[in-house]
Amino acid sequence: MNYNNNNINKKSKIIGVLERLGEQSRLERMGAENVAEKDLMLAITEDTGKFLSILLTSMNANNVLEIGTSVGYSTLWFALALSQNENGMPHKTKKNIITIDNDRSKIMRAQKNFIDAGVFEMVNVVEGNAVDILPQLLDSHNANSNGGCDLFDFIFFDADKDNLTNYFDMSLPLLKKGGLIVTDNILSPEEYRLVMSKFVKYVRNNESVSSVTVPIGYGEEVTVKTK
Repeated sequence: MNYNNNNINKKSKIIGVLERLGEQSRLERMGAENVAEKDLMLAITEDTGKFLSILLTSMNANNVLEIGTSVGYSTLWFALALSQNENGMPHKTKKNIITIDNDRSKIMRAQKNFIDAGVFEMVNVVEGNAVDILPQLLDSHNANSNGGCDLFDFIFFDADKDNLTNYFDMSLPLLKKGGLIVTDNILSPEEYRLVMSKFVKYVRNNESVSSVTVPIGYGEEVTVKTK
């Protein structure tokens, strides 16, 4: 019973921070807050967060990799799902989120949000460029598992768009068969449409995956590893 109460309290804390950040993001999109461009959250929409959380819950995901932390809004949706996957009972499988960003100020804001939400121990924030960190993750995994690179259940891309194909190629070996890669901003804003169209074509030409665009939020490319 104590465990169940603790789990309910954890979810309540996560939801509380999500609501605060969601309202802040909404005001930013409306232009109701005077925020410098470099400090904008640039977060996913609430319906996207709910959608991704549902995906993770249905997968019973344990391990998540995120490229592009910002202030941790999407990360908290993942943490909510992983907390729900405990199913009200003590869970022996460790829940783990690795999120990568190279903006120190946003990382500090994200870490504060993770503390407020009570998920700081679940989330490992890695500061640096993903093109440098992803090969390190793969090397580390191979060294500790004697091969077989099926580390992550779910990988999320919401970072610089010019490197998306590199992120995809580097991340795919880290994804288990049946795992998902989801990419944000497929349909908007308009300035990304060309590069995202090229990315989608690149992904769908890969015979190891099956992929579809879901018109929710800013548009999500949902890609499952089939081989």
